[in-house]
Amino acid sequence: MVNMKPRLYLDIDGVLLANEENLAIGASEFIKYAVDNFEVYWLTTHCMDGTTAHAIEYVLRATDDDLRPYLEKFKPVTWGLAKTEAIDFNTPFLWFDDDCYSGERLALNEHNAFNSWIEIDLAKYPDQLVHELKLLQSLAE
Repeated sequence: MVNMKPRLYLDIDGVLLANEENLAIGASEFIKYAVDNFEVYWLTTHCMDGTTAHAIEYVLRATDDDLRPYLEKFKPVTWGLAKTEAIDFNTPFLWFDDDCYSGERLALNEHNAFNSWIEIDLAKYPDQLVHELKLLQSLAE
């Protein structure tokens, strides 16, 4: 059986960014590893219309790291009310987000995919992306 690596869906606020001015601890390494080893999609209000320029600039203003080549490899998605509208439930995925609304939780449960949502809580675990990077490394082997 072929081991399919999951697609990654990433939010920005509260996930890649700790706040408006700072990347989350470990975000730079997480982004680079994710892009080098997985198919990565934006799943954020900053580009819900499928255009990625604003999302890229929004992340870049919070760091001096040259992440542009990596961020430009994130694929766009489109959605309206619920982020789950953009998720391909026919493909294994991990969705990194700090919030999952009731309608999104319902959609995940309907597709038996609730465990694919990785809740990021940087207030409680400021270095959570360091630990999530270890998860990605284990999945990429």
